Amino acid sequence: MRVPEIVTVSDARSGLSRILAELSEAGPQAEPVLIGAHRKAQGVLLSIEAYEELTGRAARREAAESVTSSLAAEGLRPTHASDQDTEAYVRGTLSAEEMAARALARHSPETRRKTG
Repeated sequence: MRVPEIVTVSDARSGLSRILAELSEAGPQAEPVLIGAHRKAQGVLLSIEAYEELTGRAARREAAESVTSSLAAEGLRPTHASDQDTEAYVRGTLSAEEMAARALARHSPETRRKTG
């Protein structure tokens, strides 16, 4: 892997549209763009795919999409609360265990009697 060039702040500012287009086009294979001054990196721009892979979001989103597809195959639709929990899980602010516990609580017989 080559050492990325450091783009100056002024060059990054003036070329931001071009840089973002290049990142978008290259997707997960895009090289990070280091931004800084005096040959010292102070920040980095990544493609969204690289960012999601780095943060684990890609794997969580893939798992969530798999569950949603399974529900659709069964003729079921997720509730609004379920969609919110799924997005929190993908963002990493809700664990898989907590998401499962919430789903079980929402669909338990006791909960259905209270709301039904």
